[in-house]
Amino acid sequence: MSSRRDLTDSPFDTLEKTFDLLVTGPRPLALDGTTISGLPDRAIPLGELQAMLLHPSMSFGVRDRVVGALVARAKAEGGAWSVGLAGVLLPGLRRAAWPLVQSCPDKADDIEAETLAAFLGAVARCQPGRARLAARLCWLARIGATRLLRTELAEVGRPAGDPVSAAPPQPWSHPDFVLDHAVRAEIIKAAEAELIGATRIGDVPIEDAANALGLGYWACVKRRYRAEQKLAAWLTSDEYSSIEIVQKRAKTPCSSSGSRPRPDRKADRRPGKRRSNPPPRR
Repeated sequence: MSSRRDLTDSPFDTLEKTFDLLVTGPRPLALDGTTISGLPDRAIPLGELQAMLLHPSMSFGVRDRVVGALVARAKAEGGAWSVGLAGVLLPGLRRAAWPLVQSCPDKADDIEAETLAAFLGAVARCQPGRARLAARLCWLARIGATRLLRTELAEVGRPAGDPVSAAPPQPWSHPDFVLDHAVRAEIIKAAEAELIGATRIGDVPIEDAANALGLGYWACVKRRYRAEQKLAAWLTSDEYSSIEIVQKRAKTPCSSSGSRPRPDRKADRRPGKRRSNPPPRR
């Protein structure tokens, strides 16, 4: 018996339903595997291709070539291929948007719609041949949705005409709200907040963020480390209001078709490395 949940009319679920229609039936949307080294020598329906990309046995090189081929088709033909590309990367888009949705549950549909709009904009501007292309596209989609979130959080934090004694609405409890305050207080830059949010709050591995930003692995680690040091100093200073409490976030769903939470990563890992944070200077 399938454990797949019932789909709603949300933007992500609507995309999933449309994608399912494209990749099933007698003539599913398929990629020619004979043109990509590492794939079976046949036409591969995009639904099957999505499962292949998610399997840990597939190398990053093959993934990059597959996503690059899908991006090239989407840029050249649009339409069904744009939907197909977004559908293949939908699990990553869901993970990228999940922390933002937890910040403003009432704006979930708007956040998902903004994520998809930013994703399509990123596809139009990207180069198919670059490394870790899927991670970059999901990263840029999250940045677009984060801008909408910041607007919503600013509205929540705006004082009303008649002050009342009451707890702030839900977004105050989410780390993204604290990062937004840090940006507006000029403690860290917006790009630094997005790096921390994606790799610490979200599920973007630090190596994927480094590739998305065009940085080396350790350069990206050091950039995040310096930003976190500034953030930590501010949070423990008298300049930070104690009302902005950060609570533990909800776990991220492991896929678009199930409800099991994805286990939280214990630490950023790189092959052969034990930690991602550089040791403090003596």
